[in-house]
Amino acid sequence: MLTRIKTLRPTYAVIDLPSYSHNISIAQHLSGQGEVMAIVKANGYGHGADKLAEYIMRKNGIKNFGVATISEAVKLREVLGDDVNITVMGYIDKNFYPEVYANNIILTVFDYYIAEMYHRYLQEKSAKAKVVIKLETGMNRLGFDTDDFDIHSFMDKYDRFEISMFMTHLSSSDTDFEYTNLQMKRFDDFMLKNRLNYPTSVFNSSAVVNFRNKYTYTRPGIMTYGYVYADYELDLKPVMRIYSKIAQIKHIKKGESVSYNRTFYAPQDMTIGVMPVGYADGYFRCFSNRGHVYIDGYRCPVVGNICMDIMMVDITELPESSYSSEVELMGEHVTAEMWAEWAGSISYEMLCAVSERIPRVYNTD
Repeated sequence: MLTRIKTLRPTYAVIDLPSYSHNISIAQHLSGQGEVMAIVKANGYGHGADKLAEYIMRKNGIKNFGVATISEAVKLREVLGDDVNITVMGYIDKNFYPEVYANNIILTVFDYYIAEMYHRYLQEKSAKAKVVIKLETGMNRLGFDTDDFDIHSFMDKYDRFEISMFMTHLSSSDTDFEYTNLQMKRFDDFMLKNRLNYPTSVFNSSAVVNFRNKYTYTRPGIMTYGYVYADYELDLKPVMRIYSKIAQIKHIKKGESVSYNRTFYAPQDMTIGVMPVGYADGYFRCFSNRGHVYIDGYRCPVVGNICMDIMMVDITELPESSYSSEVELMGEHVTAEMWAEWAGSISYEMLCAVSERIPRVYNTD
């Protein structure tokens, strides 16, 4: 079965679950007395949320998970059972409150409209439910403004809410430490001023590695997948590796062009490897004439425009004995951060964009 998955196109991703567990352990250590809420939104940043969450629940004792949508939460509940907390950190429409309640999902309340709608639903059911209160401290995205939020009036009015934690989100914990400290101060001042003795969560991945945690829960995301922006070395292990193979060999003459729109002309006689992977798989078109793959110790540049399902690389220097070798698209020698540099983006986007068309193979050893 494993051979059939690897040869399906044959382009596939290996997801190394022990590496994920290893990275979670580092996050747990750096969280100090705080607990880790594992962030597995966007299908675990493209890695497969169900498999990841199930593994670290067993191996690392993780009991708290964060996702972005109700569909992600319900699917996770079906896999993990009732002994974990699942928080949806994004918006949930009122039409899906029955699913929130039925699956014991913790909803994040970040404005009065959501508070009103969800509380009304709970009143109709004569029920109570856990919620997270999101505070705005400087991200200017979601949350109640700490300057004018009357939390005690809020709690009196919406008495069917059982507040499980107060949360905020840091905008620049990887680039602007002064602003990060300001955001933390705004959060701390709000909690202190209102004498709120509740669990708290502030730190994302960059904060976990760059600051000392004092909050109840940390919310590491990208670091658990093997990448983070820090000014010191961490023993993080990338969790995803992507491989393909050469499907056809082309021998072209000097001056001939390759692929759509003839953006590459051979400067000499060349050997081209054609591979079954393209931008529909998440190998971005902007990697054209910019990226490279790795084959048996050789760095082979991408040549010509990447197509929807196909790409071409220069294998002129590659020994013929390596034509049938595995091609590393992402892994030890070609990282998600390299992809991000070629795309002018970040590793988060690169990982999340890996298409479901690329089958995942899970390594548990």
